[in-house]
Amino acid sequence: MHVLLGIALKSLLIAGLTLGLLELMKKRSAAERSWVAHIGLIALVLLAFAPLVLPNWTVETPAMFDSQPAEVAKPATVPPSVGAATPAVTPAVTPAQSQFSLSPTATTMALYALPAAILLLITFIALARLIALRARADVLVDGHWLSALARAQRRMGFKHGTALLTSDELASPISWGLMRPVILLNSRAVEASGEAEAIIAHELAHVARMDWVKLLLARVATALFWFNPLVWVLAREAHQLREETADDAVLAADISDTDYAQLLVGVARHECPGLLLGAHGVAPSKSSLARRVARVLDGQSVRGPAARSFAMGVFVGAVLVAAPLAALTLAPAGTKEKQKAAAAVSTKTSPQTSYYDATSDPEVPTDLGSIIADGVSTSVHAAVAAAVPARIEAEQDVRSAAIEQALESAAEARRDALKQARIAIADAGREVRMVHGPGSRSIVIGDGELTPEYIGAMRAISPRLARLDMDEFASMRAVGVTPDYARGMIAAFPSIDSDGLVEARAIGLTGPYVQALRGAGVRGDLDDFVQMRAMGIDPSFVARARKAGVNISDPDELVQLHALSGSPAPPRPPKAPRAPAPPGGWDSDPDDG
Repeated sequence: MHVLLGIALKSLLIAGLTLGLLELMKKRSAAERSWVAHIGLIALVLLAFAPLVLPNWTVETPAMFDSQPAEVAKPATVPPSVGAATPAVTPAVTPAQSQFSLSPTATTMALYALPAAILLLITFIALARLIALRARADVLVDGHWLSALARAQRRMGFKHGTALLTSDELASPISWGLMRPVILLNSRAVEASGEAEAIIAHELAHVARMDWVKLLLARVATALFWFNPLVWVLAREAHQLREETADDAVLAADISDTDYAQLLVGVARHECPGLLLGAHGVAPSKSSLARRVARVLDGQSVRGPAARSFAMGVFVGAVLVAAPLAALTLAPAGTKEKQKAAAAVSTKTSPQTSYYDATSDPEVPTDLGSIIADGVSTSVHAAVAAAVPARIEAEQDVRSAAIEQALESAAEARRDALKQARIAIADAGREVRMVHGPGSRSIVIGDGELTPEYIGAMRAISPRLARLDMDEFASMRAVGVTPDYARGMIAAFPSIDSDGLVEARAIGLTGPYVQALRGAGVRGDLDDFVQMRAMGIDPSFVARARKAGVNISDPDELVQLHALSGSPAPPRPPKAPRAPAPPGGWDSDPDDG
C-alpha cells in the first residue's frame, strides 16, 4: 500500500510540475513546449522502473500518514523449543477457510494492475492493427502525390525513404513508423490532389520528429499511471503540442495558412478513432480543432524549432529532479526499527527454532512493472480460486452420476440373473411330476437331474439344508447348485439359505472368488459379495486398489472406485447352468469356481 501511495504522490508531483512549466511557457513555440511535455512523460515512465536500477532511499512517513492501525499489546509468542512435548493440534478446516484469500496489499495491487494491463493490451492491439493495415494497403503510384512527397522531403531535409500507401479502411490520412515510416492515405484524400503537399508535409513532420514513438510513450505513461488525472491531462497536452508542431512545419513549407486552416476544418469530420489506432493523423479532434485553427491563423505565434541548448537544459533539469524522486521510497513510521529488531532476532534464533510471523505482509515490489505482473497474477489466481468450488461441485456430480450408473448396471445384471434363475426353476418344476399313492408320495424324475442321491448329498451338507422341501431342492438344482458348490458357499457364509444359494449361483458368485477377495483383505456379507460380483470386481482390481492406498476392506469404497475408474460395465450373466449329475457322483463339481 505504501509503495503505490508513494508512486502516486511522485507521479502527481512530476505531472504537476510539468503542467505548471507548460503554463509558464505559453508564449514559447509549440516545439519547445512539446519537448518539455515529453520530457515529463519520460520522467514518469522512468519513475515506474527506476527502482530496478537506482539505489533505495527510504524515508519514513509521519505517523499521521500511516495507514496501519496501532497495534494492540499482545502476549509474546514464544516458538516451541526443539524436542518439547507439545501436543500437535490441527484445527478443523472448513471449505470456506480452504479457499484462496487475498490480503489487503494483494487486493490493492490487483485493483491497480488490472486497468493498467487492459490499457497496455489496447496499445498492443492498436499496433497490431497498424501491421494489418500496412499488409492490406496498396502502393500509391500517382505522380502528383509522389512529387509532393519528394518536395516535402527536400524542404524538411528528410532523407529516409517513406512508403506512400492507400487504403479504404480509414477516414483520414495517418502516419507511423520509425525505421521504415509509412504514410497511409484514404481514397478521399487521394482524390483531393490540391491538398497533397499540405497533407504530406503534415504527416512527414510527424515522421521526421519521431512523433510515433512519443505517442507510444504517452500511451505507456497513461497506462502505468491511469489513476492520476494529471498524467492524462499531460498526455492530452503532449498530443496537442505534437500536432501544433506539425502544423508549424506545414506553414514553414510555404503552405498558405488560410488553405491549411480550411483543410483542418474539412477533415475534422473524418477523425479516426485514436484509442484503437496507434498513429498520428491530419484530422484534428473536435476538442482541439478550434485551438489549432486559431493558432494557424495567428500570425504572431512563435513557430521556431526548439534550440539545442534549451532542450539540453530541460533534460538535465528533469534528471536532477526525477532521479532522487525515483530513488525515494516512502515507508511506514518505525520500519527501520522493525527491520533492526527482525535482524537481531534472526541472528539470535537458530534455524530450528525460527518461525514465520503470518501477520506480516509479504515483500512488495517497488517498480510498477513487477507490481502489474504480480497484480495480474493475483487476479488470475483469485478468479481460478473462485471457480474451484463450482468445478469441484461439477466433478462431484459427475462422480455421483458414474457411481449411480454403475450401481444401476450391477442391479440390472443381478435382476437379469435372477430372472433367468426363475425361468430355469419354472422349467424344472414342470418336469417334476408328483404321484400320490396310498399312504405315500413318490417322485418321478423327468430327465434324471433331480435324484435321490442329489437330495441326500445336499441334506448331508448342513442341517439348514436338511429341512428343505422338494421344491427348494428343485430350485437349487435348476440353477446348477451342486453339493460341492453348496459346501464352498456355506463355508464362506454359514448362514446362507437356499434362496441365497440360488441367487449366488445365478450371479456367478463362487467359493474360490470369495476366498480370493477375502484373502486380499476384502470384508463383507453375502449381499456385498453379490454386488461386487455383479459389478465385475475381480482380485486383480482389488490388488491395484490396494497399491493405490484404497481402503479395500470396505466393499462400498471398492464399488465406488470401480465405477469411477472407467471400467467397463459387467457383462450380462449367462443363462443359469443346468448340467447333469457328474459321472463320479456329487463329490466333484466341474462348474464350481
